[in-house]
Amino acid sequence: SALQKLVTFATDGAYVINPARQDPCSVVTTTFGQSINPVLSWAPRSGQMVRVICMSLGFVFTCNVVFPASFGKQGTQSVKSILFGPVRAEWERTVGFFGSAFKQDSLGVPTFTASQRYVGISIRTFPSEVAPAFPDVSFIGATPTKRSGKKAGGSTSAKVPSVPSRSLLEMRDKTTWSTNDDVGAWDGTEYFKRNKKPSMKFSFDVLHTLPRLTADPNFGDTVMVLYSASTYRRDNVTGTSLSLNLYGIVLVSRK
Repeated sequence: SALQKLVTFATDGAYVINPARQDPCSVVTTTFGQSINPVLSWAPRSGQMVRVICMSLGFVFTCNVVFPASFGKQGTQSVKSILFGPVRAEWERTVGFFGSAFKQDSLGVPTFTASQRYVGISIRTFPSEVAPAFPDVSFIGATPTKRSGKKAGGSTSAKVPSVPSRSLLEMRDKTTWSTNDDVGAWDGTEYFKRNKKPSMKFSFDVLHTLPRLTADPNFGDTVMVLYSASTYRRDNVTGTSLSLNLYGIVLVSRK
């Protein structure tokens, strides 16, 4: 079935891997920009290092990707996150993969407890400040102005910002996306129904053509979570921890 193929999927060879099924020798770790934290990357093919997009399958405990949740003690920040429970045997293989890839004997894994009952894997964006509501100035006859991409008297050569939901190429452009970025939440259920058309075969090439979710998946729904993996070291006591950074989610089936 399509779901069985997804569970045993290893890699599309260019962008996405299933860490539970992929050979750790096929990847490397490197740093990007000014960060000192190693990031899981493809072995260089043309001299340029690029990030690996990881995929894990699991069941939703709580999800706030379509509608971010408040974050921090004062609630002044928001975050897009998912807390999910992967299949235990597959997750054990996943953690073993990360240990080998990052050359660590032990790794702290980001978990969270929901409703004091469910301990799941937490994957999220970087928190962002809650954007203030734009003031209504229509009563004085004014309208909001739009910023132009060009300066007076000339043009600009500024790079168009990447959008993680637009393509796999842009998705892996950053290690960590912020809450204000357009992190994709797609509905892929049509590809995993038992009575689907034989011609409907899921691949990551069709990811960005899938319908966008208008509400977050519910408790017990099956989802595919896309993310980047990096490590960081807090201190000599806690050791090295794994950072799983949200790239997007795909709804596979409803409960």
